[in-house]
Amino acid sequence: MKTFKTYLSLLLLSFSIVSYTQEPTAEYIETEATITEINFKVRSRRSSATATVDYVTKEGDSLSSTVKLFHIPFIGPLNNEGDKITVLYNKATPLILTTSKTSFIQSYGLYLLIAMGLLIFVYRFIKRSKK
Repeated sequence: MKTFKTYLSLLLLSFSIVSYTQEPTAEYIETEATITEINFKVRSRRSSATATVDYVTKEGDSLSSTVKLFHIPFIGPLNNEGDKITVLYNKATPLILTTSKTSFIQSYGLYLLIAMGLLIFVYRFIKRSKK
């Protein structure tokens, strides 16, 4: 009887996990936004860049919200106030924004730096071992 209860509880747990993971994803709509203010913060080793943007929804509502920007640590964001950027807003909650695309450098920049470091290390190691 004890094993039956264990199997039953595992079965119910698996159903709850499956139903939780199959929730529909939020639908995002693309629109053009104008940057009104840029905030750049550096805290020890971490930095973040956010922008307050004004945009118009598909329904015609003018809204203002905050979105994260791509930036270079210790230098700052690549955008300026007044620039137009493409953002995606949540259809159900239009104040939730995300940027439309992530650049190649933003996605794989850290991996490229690690690979370059390894190549330089191997080159110097081979050069030193030949002497």
